[in-house]
Amino acid sequence: MKRILIVFLLLAAASSVAAQEKFPMITIPEEITDHVARAKYLGEHYWDNVDFNAASDEVLEQGFVDMVSIFALLDDEALDLSWAAAVKRAEASKTGVARLLALGDKYLYGVSSPMYNESAYRSLLRAGLVSKKIAKADKAPYQKHLVLLEMNNAGSAAVDFEFEQADGTRSKLSEVVSPVTILFFYDPDCVDCKIERFRLTQARLTNYLQRAGGVTVLAVFPSADAEAWEKHKSDIPAEWINARDVSGRLKSENLYDLRAMPRLYLLDDKKQVLLKNTTAAQIESYLTEVMRSAAESQAAEGAAEAAE
Repeated sequence: MKRILIVFLLLAAASSVAAQEKFPMITIPEEITDHVARAKYLGEHYWDNVDFNAASDEVLEQGFVDMVSIFALLDDEALDLSWAAAVKRAEASKTGVARLLALGDKYLYGVSSPMYNESAYRSLLRAGLVSKKIAKADKAPYQKHLVLLEMNNAGSAAVDFEFEQADGTRSKLSEVVSPVTILFFYDPDCVDCKIERFRLTQARLTNYLQRAGGVTVLAVFPSADAEAWEKHKSDIPAEWINARDVSGRLKSENLYDLRAMPRLYLLDDKKQVLLKNTTAAQIESYLTEVMRSAAESQAAEGAAEAAE
C-alpha cells in the first residue's frame, strides 16, 4: 500500500510539473467578440501570466512560436504595443528581455525560418533595445540588425551604389533610367539564385514589359571577385544589366541585407522601393495588378468621355 501511495505521489508531482511547463495562456474577456479586437487584446496581454524568472527556455520558446500566428491580424501600431508589453513583462527578470530578443533573432530573422517576419522583428527590437535590462555589449548585434531593417524598406529610397558592367563601364543604381527596375542580387554558385533567375526569365508580363522598355533588370554580383564573375558572365541573360560590386561596399558597409541569396527588390523610376526581399512571382503579381488598375482607369475615363 505504501509503495502504491509513493507511485501515486510521484505521478501527481510529474503531472504538476508537466502542467507548469505549459505556456500560461491568458483568457480573453468574453465581451470582446471582434476577431481583430481579440487579437489586439491577446497581443497586449499575451505574456501577462509568464514568470520570466521561473519559465524554462522550452516554455518561452513554445509561447513565442505560438504568438507568431496572431501577427497577421495586428497592424503596426498593435504590433508595437504588443512587443512593448512583452518587454515590460520580461523586465521583471534580469535575463527576460535578452531571452525574448534571442527568440526573435532565431524565429523572426533567421534566413531559413518559416516564420521570418521583418516587421515583427523590427518592432521587437525597437521595444527591446531601449530596455535598461540589456547590457550595451549585448545590444550591439541587435542594433546592427535594426539598422539593416530600417534601410531599403518599401516607400523609401533604395541605397545608391556603384557597379561595374560586363563591358567594363561603371555606373550607379541612380543612373539606371527605367520606369521600373528589378534589382537582383545573386551568388553565381547559389542554387536558389539560379532557380529565381529562371523564374524571372519565364515571367510573361515582366518579360513583355522588359522588351517594351518598361522594366530593367539589374543583376548584381555583390563581390569584388572578378574571377568568379567572369566565369559566370554568360549565366546572366543578355537583356539584363550584368554587374558586380567592384568596391565591395555592398557587404562591407551593409548597404543591403545580403545574408541570404538571392535578394530581389522592385524599384520605381525614382529608385523608391516598391517591394523588398521579394520573389519573381510576387513581382509578376504586382506588375499584373498595376497594369490591371491602369487599364480599368483608362476604360473608366473613356466611358466618362463617351458619356459627355
